[in-house]
Amino acid sequence: MLNTIPITPGKLTDCLETLYKLRYPAYLAGPPGIGKSAVVKQFAQERGLRLITLMLSQVEPSDVRGLPFLDRQTERTRWLLPEFYPAPDDTSEGILFLDELANAEPRVQVAAYQLLLDRKVGEYTLPPGWVCVAAGNRLEDNANVYELSSALADRLVFFNVTCEPRDWLSWARENDIAPEVLAFIQVKPDFLDGNQMQQNVDQVIVPTPRSWERVSKILHIEKNKEVRQYLLGGVIGEAASIEFFHVLEEIKDLPPMEDLFRADIAHIRHMFPQTVAGLYGLAYSAAAYCDSLETYRKACLIFNEFDQVDRKLPGAEIQTLAFEILLEKVDKRGQLLDLVITPEYRAYRNKAREIVDLAKNLSGGA
Repeated sequence: MLNTIPITPGKLTDCLETLYKLRYPAYLAGPPGIGKSAVVKQFAQERGLRLITLMLSQVEPSDVRGLPFLDRQTERTRWLLPEFYPAPDDTSEGILFLDELANAEPRVQVAAYQLLLDRKVGEYTLPPGWVCVAAGNRLEDNANVYELSSALADRLVFFNVTCEPRDWLSWARENDIAPEVLAFIQVKPDFLDGNQMQQNVDQVIVPTPRSWERVSKILHIEKNKEVRQYLLGGVIGEAASIEFFHVLEEIKDLPPMEDLFRADIAHIRHMFPQTVAGLYGLAYSAAAYCDSLETYRKACLIFNEFDQVDRKLPGAEIQTLAFEILLEKVDKRGQLLDLVITPEYRAYRNKAREIVDLAKNLSGGA
């Protein structure tokens, strides 16, 4: 059991920053498809670091240690190092990423230990600007892993990487994940990571954050319902697929965004779906549709009507989320100040302020 504080991929960056400065090796442990490799790749890209990835489950010990050859001048055995290592005199900065460490057979793990623990293997030493990061699955993930040596525990900084729907949804909005997937995870967050489901019923195919990205790509190009059902069943498993298509039925009748954004205020409310999943789908779809200050302003008008829907629906909650998504997008495009001074956005802020004031009065001004 990995007795460390669980951490989501989104919170790993600051930790990796500190470890890189100290040149301490990190080990990211977590279920398949949760984003361990993606975090390391993004960390390297954002800082202009070189990244060399070695999939340890696919190599032999000699691929890590190198091959022996006879130096006839000295009559001693020397080692030919693998070509992927940075040269000893390399002045660049980078990460040597030893992926699938726990999935590698013990002989390969042993060969990798010296790199992780001492920044060297044989006569080769990792250049000063480089650091080792390793990743792998846990024993409880049913991913054909080998137990890591206790010798590593005292030298590596371990992270128990877990999945948190809110963090994933934030990432998904920035990476063009289909609104249908976003709405589904919003209303069915337990299906983001099916690792627990797999343990309980011994399923081979279960949803993961990585598989939902694949689902999104399928939805973008495949419109035939029957074909979609077969494809998604093969990606996320039958149980998750059935649940997903139930939600998909609820949001299939969303109005075309072009029509919604052209509609006047008197008709907008009548175009809203009457289900929770449908309303979430509308929020994500409308925010994704926006690409100019004009559409941002119209989105404010649309979202302002959310709290007027059927009282059985969490309209105010979805309204808050919709504005959060919209403001996040506008801010990244450098137009936040332009939007917040518009009457459309001020109407929402005034309404929100009235609700807060009402709540204070009802609670006796506390």
